[in-house]
Amino acid sequence: MSKFIAAMDHSGGSTGGVLERYGREYTEKNKMDRVHEMRLRMVNSPDFNDKNIWAAILYKDTVDRGMVNLLREKGIETFLKIDSGCKEDGTLKQFPVHQMCRSAAQTYGAPILGTKMRSIIKSVDMVDAVLKQQFVLARTIMEYELLPIIEPEVPIDHPDKELIEQELYERLWDYLNTLSGKCVLKLTPPEVPNTYHNLIGHNNVRKIVFLSGGYSTVEACSRLSLNDNVSASFSRALSESLKADQTDDEFNLTMLSNIKMITEACK
Repeated sequence: MSKFIAAMDHSGGSTGGVLERYGREYTEKNKMDRVHEMRLRMVNSPDFNDKNIWAAILYKDTVDRGMVNLLREKGIETFLKIDSGCKEDGTLKQFPVHQMCRSAAQTYGAPILGTKMRSIIKSVDMVDAVLKQQFVLARTIMEYELLPIIEPEVPIDHPDKELIEQELYERLWDYLNTLSGKCVLKLTPPEVPNTYHNLIGHNNVRKIVFLSGGYSTVEACSRLSLNDNVSASFSRALSESLKADQTDDEFNLTMLSNIKMITEACK
């Protein structure tokens, strides 16, 4: 389980924060150019390879710039982020799911393995609504012979995080039974280790990965390591401490440190 997913799917709305942490100046006009340069530098780092990384989640802009072929040459699978963000209640805004799936399955060709959409569970009462929407979309995605990543995120600082996670675990089993094929579950590291462990054995689960959710790399990896047979799908924890003004050697050493920490936590 040491290979992980690199989450590199920041959209226009979240790209500014990524670039600020990276120390790269930008304008609204050029920020997607600047973040693509950062992603290329990460992907071209020597330890960003198929020994450490199973797949990468990409934003459409990154796919349009040719990243799928670059990753394919490195033996790394790709997923396309297809959602358009969340509403105030944490459920997904409407988006052209069929159009996005057709793009993944046809326009970009066979190298794209699947798609991903992220919701946010803001209360125990919203668990069912979030899962209902996610699994309706997952069944549509499967019609295009794509592998869906289902991501019902629980905020890391939620006061009822443990309670939400227990309800999420109980409801996930029922919803997984509605699928006709496999999915990937992308979840927040739970307060109680191995909360989701039994789901790994479900016939419709290919793998479970944890998001970093704003935790530092050390904290995210520590929480991940307490759970058995789970991998990572980290974004901020993967790019932590990367800086635009680093030399190539400094940048690559930072990438190596982050990747090594993540793969060790996945074992």
